[in-house]
Amino acid sequence: MADFLLYQAYGDPAILNEALFSIFSYLKQGGGATVLVYTDNPGHFQAVLGEANAVQYIQIEAAQWQEWRGEIDFVHRVKIKVLQHAAAHYAGNLLYVDTDTVFLRPPTEIFAALSNGERFMHVGEGRLRDGNPLNRKINRALQQDAGRTALAGGPIAPDTRMYNAGTLGLRSTDAPLLAEVLALTEQLHRLYPKHVMEQLAFSVVLARAGVVREAAPWVCHYWNLKEIRPVLGALFAAEGPQTLAAWQTRAGALDVPALAGEKARFRQRPGWQRAVLRWVGKGWQLPAVGAPQP
Repeated sequence: MADFLLYQAYGDPAILNEALFSIFSYLKQGGGATVLVYTDNPGHFQAVLGEANAVQYIQIEAAQWQEWRGEIDFVHRVKIKVLQHAAAHYAGNLLYVDTDTVFLRPPTEIFAALSNGERFMHVGEGRLRDGNPLNRKINRALQQDAGRTALAGGPIAPDTRMYNAGTLGLRSTDAPLLAEVLALTEQLHRLYPKHVMEQLAFSVVLARAGVVREAAPWVCHYWNLKEIRPVLGALFAAEGPQTLAAWQTRAGALDVPALAGEKARFRQRPGWQRAVLRWVGKGWQLPAVGAPQP
């Protein structure tokens, strides 16, 4: 089966730069998938990637992005529509990653598993019953609803595991599952309009269809490191190198997973420790890493 790596990257140049950095991390691993970039600005990528044979662009205009947000006007509904479009036009294995991701090793094993009918999300984030505070709030909203909302596929139990949707792996033949995810997302968002309702829908629908595997060993999702965006902006400045190999070297010199890990470890400290460290001027902040030079 053909392998496809999917990105949605439109609007803010900071998002486009994240996608560029992720694509470079994938190319560094020597993967053989075709990279499909759903974007409103192919030129931003081509200025850096040139005519890289592995990368193709699906240009989506502003009106289409807005339509894909649907009546609920939900930004993450777009993710489902991108996957549905890909499933309808590209037969094979589909691996979607958010722009704020870095490949840690070749996803060859992921694509092989997808060929065998397995499915992936990024990483487990606990059960609704006793996971993070947002999971627990969602669980309360679902239980208080007491089944009055006719959720697609039946009730969502407190023991449901929530998975992060920064990575999603399935096959184009899973298009019926994507339709279920879309319907459930709209129902959940209307019930409790939080930014993670599409990932809850994916978690529920994919788990009902089979085992959900975690992509975290292959992919770092640095959703907690928005501070890196100015650094990426400087890295991909117009005065950068001209060859693809030089860009790869420049991007590879920036260790984003390590920085995200440092911040995560600080955030895991007890609240009082974080407060004290910030008070004495030792709170976490992004080191002056700067943009790697050509």
